[in-house]
Amino acid sequence: MVKTPPPDLDSVLHGEMAPGFMGLLLGQLVDRLVEAGNGPADAAGIRAPVRAFSMLTLLADGDQSVTELAKRLGVTHAAVIKTARALDRLGFLGRGDDPADARRKPLGLTADGRREAALIATYMARVSAVYRDVFEEIGVDLFAAACAFEGALQRESFAARFNRAGTQAGGDAELGQA
Repeated sequence: MVKTPPPDLDSVLHGEMAPGFMGLLLGQLVDRLVEAGNGPADAAGIRAPVRAFSMLTLLADGDQSVTELAKRLGVTHAAVIKTARALDRLGFLGRGDDPADARRKPLGLTADGRREAALIATYMARVSAVYRDVFEEIGVDLFAAACAFEGALQRESFAARFNRAGTQAGGDAELGQA
């Protein structure tokens, strides 16, 4: 029996199944944007990791707990703690006390952290201008589209949509689960 070679990844990613690999493409795009942002951030005198900019931006508005940050950033507590440790090592974070709740130890910016957040705010204004330029070039506001996509998944989950698509396409038999 002659074995047919598997399709190369490029033909799969850009062929009929391309939308199914959107997560891979978006992950690669995020990695590319983070990597591309490192040089300009360094040149701007920013020491914080690019992936920590959102946390520093939120903390510039006031102290917040790990739980509050996780909820606002849409990440796990563990992710917030990991980022907080990196920012603490750089001298940008401190832990405070909440007089209303002794258990709550909100994270806050140090003076160095506030200076870093101000640099990031200036940097992010330029990043936003770059993205708007790219959006105009491609004819799609990718940020607005991503927000709309997220909203659609909040209204009806991926799992519900997946199940509906299977029903419309012939059920589980197509997945080899006859």
